[in-house]
Order: sequence, then structure tokens, then C-alpha cells
Amino acid sequence: MITKQDDLLGTLIHDVAHLLRHEIDRRLKMHNLTRVKWLALGIISKRPHLTQAELAEEMELGNAAVGRLIDRLGERGFVVRENNPQDRRAYRLMVTTDALLLLDQLEETATRLRHDLLHDVEEEQIGQLNAVLGKLKANLKHGAVLTITTALLTLQKFESELYASAGALL
Repeated sequence: MITKQDDLLGTLIHDVAHLLRHEIDRRLKMHNLTRVKWLALGIISKRPHLTQAELAEEMELGNAAVGRLIDRLGERGFVVRENNPQDRRAYRLMVTTDALLLLDQLEETATRLRHDLLHDVEEEQIGQLNAVLGKLKANLKHGAVLTITTALLTLQKFESELYASAGALL
């Protein structure tokens, strides 16, 4: 059995992700939106005419779950489904003007969240963290269990260097 003490890295990743999800949801509550809906709107706005199946793949969710999500966004007037001339069984998705206005408003929310989260982290450290987390995600997605150890060691090395540089600043 792995305990928090045995797997500090895994626990940190979990705790940060959990806290971040809750903070995003808290900030979106005033807009009656969830981070999943926000993500879907953002993806559709950047890739108009994508299909529901493509959105499901991009969001790493099932087709049925994305179908219900699109239904809810459509009910709010944020997304419309258009017939797909290449495949009559599929619909192409488009965001509405109302969704674009909301996304513009939420850009300030995203900017404030990034600042609150990262204001005392150096750009180089952010780049390293993104690179290592990207490796972890790729390894997990491809089932490369053996290479996860290498990525974890790299992240642990980064964590040690981060603590050392923080200690030097104090």
C-alpha cells in the first residue's frame, strides 16, 4: 500500500489538481458554468465545425457524456449543431455569439487565476513543470509504465532544485 509519505509526488499532483478544480469551479459559479463546459466552449470556439466525436476525443470523455454536455450548452444558447455534409450521422458544432461574449468575459477570470496561482513562480520553472507534466501525461496515455519512473525522477529532481533555489532566496 502506498501512503502519502511514500508517494509525495503523486499526492502533490493530486492535491494541486483537486484544489485547482475547486478554485476554477468557485470562480465560474457566478456564470453558472463548470470547468468542463468552459473547456468545451473554448475548444469549439478554437475549432469551429468539429464533430461531437472529435470534441469527445479532445476532452478525453465518452461520446454519450459529450452529447449530454452539448445538449446542456445548446439549451443555454451557447452551442448549435449543424448538419455535417460529409456524414449525415454526425453534427458539426459551433459556438454562438453569446458564447463568444461569455468566453471574452472569462478571459479575465483565467488571467486572474493564472496570476494568483503562478505569481511567485519563475517562467523557467513554469516551462520545466509543463514539460515534465506533459511527459507524465504522454506516458500514462500510452501505457508506458516503465518510462513513468524516469519522468517521476525528473520531476523529483526538478522539485529538489525548486526547493534548493527557494531556500537560496530566503
